[in-house]
Amino acid sequence: MTEENWIDLHLHTSYSDGLLSPHEMVKHAKILGLKAIGIVDHDTVDGIVPAVEAGKNEGVEIVPGVELSSQCDGRDIHIIGYYFDMESPKFKKYLTLFQKERYKRAEKMVKNLNNLGIHVSMDEVEGRAKGNSIGRPHLAEILMEKGYIETFQEAFHKYIGYGSKAYEEKYQIVPEEAIRLISEAKGLSFLAHPGYPIHDDMIFRLIKAGLDGLEIYHPKLDPNRMRHLQDIVREHGLLISGGSDCHGGRNGELCIGKYNVPYSVLEEIKLRAGIGLD
Repeated sequence: MTEENWIDLHLHTSYSDGLLSPHEMVKHAKILGLKAIGIVDHDTVDGIVPAVEAGKNEGVEIVPGVELSSQCDGRDIHIIGYYFDMESPKFKKYLTLFQKERYKRAEKMVKNLNNLGIHVSMDEVEGRAKGNSIGRPHLAEILMEKGYIETFQEAFHKYIGYGSKAYEEKYQIVPEEAIRLISEAKGLSFLAHPGYPIHDDMIFRLIKAGLDGLEIYHPKLDPNRMRHLQDIVREHGLLISGGSDCHGGRNGELCIGKYNVPYSVLEEIKLRAGIGLD
């Protein structure tokens, strides 16, 4: 094994809820000897172009991606798309809508926090997001800096996590719609971090809807789950993907490249996508 064999296809930058800019993420990938990385920011593709530019300078291949939010039966289900047409009018329209809905959701949570006697403002949230996709981590950082909580995770447990005092639901689409959006933009869709709460019947339902693959390598998946998912992949002729789900070391660890995903995984994805291999 040489260091050039490894990739990480699940990274988030400051264009959504990550701490590192695309250029900083690419530099870390270069230091670690990763051959390719996938930028899959939440509901936005704005970080892809700067990542590609940085990748050219650093000699790191950039896989364009996005992680779309969806819900089914009260459960969040994330669908990752790779190699889609970023200029697809329908796809761009959806992402614009989702960014507007993210802003509205943040406004509601800020109001809920204010009603609880917690003084935060949308100006602070916007400043934290720096004009990029707004997410709950931005609120959590503000709450921690202002001393309302001691740890990042405490913000979710006490205030902005599911069922908590200030929580508001996301704008909802079903995962089948996310798969369709990616497919219509000529991309490939993958079920992100398919842990135990996502039962096999849901996976089979999404396969019937056109799902192209499963994220096999992920911090939330134990070896038994990985083996089970690999069986499903083989049985249904699916692709596999995976990565660290790195958000820039917010919890004290920069986990980019922590999981050994071989470049052969990307070769199979590119072959299915009709992308020329180097």
